[in-house]
Amino acid sequence: MEISNTFIYVSLTLWQIGFIIGILLRLFYKDDKKTKEVFTNRTTPKAVEVELPKQKKVGHIEVETKKNIMLQKPTNSSIKSDEVIVGKVVTQKEKLKQLRRG
Repeated sequence: MEISNTFIYVSLTLWQIGFIIGILLRLFYKDDKKTKEVFTNRTTPKAVEVELPKQKKVGHIEVETKKNIMLQKPTNSSIKSDEVIVGKVVTQKEKLKQLRRG
């Protein structure tokens, strides 16, 4: 019985608060009829048709390419690099630091 009474009191107070807020909003945020009349008396701008220049359609472009594809495996493979980094690198940050230093 006590829970239903508190529920009724809480719901009534919430309804009253909502009703009061609604009244206050209507009082302070009225639509002014004068502003509506000012906007309705204005003339609307007329639409102007403008011809845009026609764009040329770009078709497919053919490009000749020469490919030298070897089907045989290479007989010798040797890759030489100019840079030699001395020392053991543990992390990526240290590797970047060493690469910056040279």
